[in-house]
Amino acid sequence: MGFLHEHIILPLSDLAKGERVHRHLKLLAKLEHASAEEMADFQLHRLQLLMHHIAHKVPFYREWFAGNHLSPNDIKKLEDLRRLPVVDKAFMRSHNIERFCAELYPESKRMEARSSGSTGEPFSFYISKEAYSVNMAAKLRTWYQAGYRLGDPYMKIANGARHGRLKTLQDRVNRCVYVPFYSMGDDTLAAILDQIERTRPSFIRSYPMPLYLLAQYRNSHPGYRFTPRHVMTTGSLLPDAYRAEIERAFGCDVIDSYSCEGTPNTYETTAHDGYHVTEAYGIIEVLDDEGNPVSDGIGRVVSTDLWNMATPFVRYDTQDLVEVRGGRIQRIMGRECETLIVAGGQRYMVHNFVGFFQEDDRPTKRSVTAYQVVKRKDGSITFRLVVNEQYTSDIERYIIDFWYERLNVPVNVELVDEIPLMKNNKRLTIIDE
Repeated sequence: MGFLHEHIILPLSDLAKGERVHRHLKLLAKLEHASAEEMADFQLHRLQLLMHHIAHKVPFYREWFAGNHLSPNDIKKLEDLRRLPVVDKAFMRSHNIERFCAELYPESKRMEARSSGSTGEPFSFYISKEAYSVNMAAKLRTWYQAGYRLGDPYMKIANGARHGRLKTLQDRVNRCVYVPFYSMGDDTLAAILDQIERTRPSFIRSYPMPLYLLAQYRNSHPGYRFTPRHVMTTGSLLPDAYRAEIERAFGCDVIDSYSCEGTPNTYETTAHDGYHVTEAYGIIEVLDDEGNPVSDGIGRVVSTDLWNMATPFVRYDTQDLVEVRGGRIQRIMGRECETLIVAGGQRYMVHNFVGFFQEDDRPTKRSVTAYQVVKRKDGSITFRLVVNEQYTSDIERYIIDFWYERLNVPVNVELVDEIPLMKNNKRLTIIDE
């Protein structure tokens, strides 16, 4: 089954979509056996290609190189990357995100992407199909190390339904059972667990919070017996208590991974010896508040994407915090996992609100730039919103009516100039007073 999917179905899928996942699977498999010196040489080669590209094709960096009297040829070793400025989401917005996009980059070779929005601050950009292919290959290699092969049955549990026939067809071909959720009440939890028992997936993949809620329900309702080979988590913080509950419920190992716009896939192996960075995809720096490298302690993740030439992320401050020991990431600290519990016990997570504010067909997508959900002591809900000139009273009424119908409590909107960062450099999306 694995040979058929990897060497026949995957190349055909690449051909249909203009991607090269199969090719990069082979490249990453080869580079897994590279020495530290060989990997550094590979990264330097990709970095120099990137420097020449941004210095000539990306308006912000073209001006930066000229203004600092530097040439791409001055980046001669990996350490020279530190000569470039650190940027973050707010910086890129303030300087106009279009100035960070490559000029005349073919539309046929790029796709629109967006950050998870779990910080309450949606962010759209372009990713080249080449970068997407390498990133997908990197994620597959992560699963391969846990024993997965293309064609093995797996379940993906995610907020919102699949859109488009192509995605549905891909799920069918790849033997993926896609399970959407909108809130996580007991009825939803029981239905998902029943579906797991029926379909018996080898692997289950989802955010930590829904998996934790499923685990709590399963642990308190005897009778569920199926055990997958592994549970895979991604997208937000995985506390030790969540990991323990999930492993107790499903009777298998939990393997966590971390990624963010512009970052290489960073993942655990079954050995649980810290998080491994897909160095062939990008460079991660862990820096302190003064911008100095951290080898032991807590620091910010600053990443450089070595493949995305459409919207290059160069020394991009993700504002995520990690703990490192001996230069190896041991703990992901920056992703907050929050839940809003309303009357009747229904639970709404960060990703429910992400979908509402970012879906293309909603008027909130281009009128709300940041948001925060506050549950007041009287049970009412207040949406704190940072808006732009496209925001109208009709959109405000739409937000209030939409959430009143679902939450069945009074809903209010409060317009603010900004939503401040917390000490961990993230914006708290849900506050329960």
